[in-house]
Amino acid sequence: MQRYKDELKTKKRKKLVFKLAIFLTAVIAVFAGFIYISFFAGIFYVRSISIDTPDDLREDLSGAVDDWLNTRFWGLTRRNNIFFISSAKLTSRLAEQFPKLESIKISADLPHSLLLSSVERKPAGIWCLPAQAGQTVKVRCFYFDKNGIAFSETQPSSGFLITNVTDKRTRDISLGSQVVADDWLRSIMSAKESLAKTDVSISEFVIPDDSFDEFDAKTAEGWKIMFSIQTDIEKQINALATFLKEKLKPGQRPGLQYVDLRIQDRIYYK
Repeated sequence: MQRYKDELKTKKRKKLVFKLAIFLTAVIAVFAGFIYISFFAGIFYVRSISIDTPDDLREDLSGAVDDWLNTRFWGLTRRNNIFFISSAKLTSRLAEQFPKLESIKISADLPHSLLLSSVERKPAGIWCLPAQAGQTVKVRCFYFDKNGIAFSETQPSSGFLITNVTDKRTRDISLGSQVVADDWLRSIMSAKESLAKTDVSISEFVIPDDSFDEFDAKTAEGWKIMFSIQTDIEKQINALATFLKEKLKPGQRPGLQYVDLRIQDRIYYK
């Protein structure tokens, strides 16, 4: 009787092991099939990239996307399966490589294509710095956009159509970074906009090398306006407009050396 019970237990154990083996085989087969379909069958392989971007960037951008897609991990490349491509990671990578682009949008066009569109930054001004030790040029200048992002190196400009800033402080700027802190940028751009309404043409803004919170605006007439980022720029310029209209005769403006607006609700001049 005991022998019969032992044989029955053995049969049940073998049957259980057999079922488990079939189950594991099926799981492995399904997993292998999933891997094959996902990465080796070519069903979701990225074969083309459609890029809507400025002509001068299209070739370099296409090459950068290809390099990223062809990066290997575990013997596979990212382009093997369009569903495993992280648009966020690719966008971040391209943003670092192409600071000229303000925004990048990437989407999948199933089953084999990626669509990439971008918006190029527009210059709001030129920001110049004295060159650092070891650099061959005397000054380095950058185009910056409305958000203050430096996106391209350029030459100094002396025109009135674009905001020109000469920052004489010892510091450095890299492409893709802000040319200056937000409070500085807001103050300078506000001064540019408000002065234009008062019929005062500005050729250049200058931040002195020892400045903590002050900057100057050089006028087309040769005199300068002194500002502080701690004051209400628009309010001070409104006071300047009243001063120029009511306190100075038309022939006196060219003889000015400076107008000091650094102290709120006060105007000093010479």
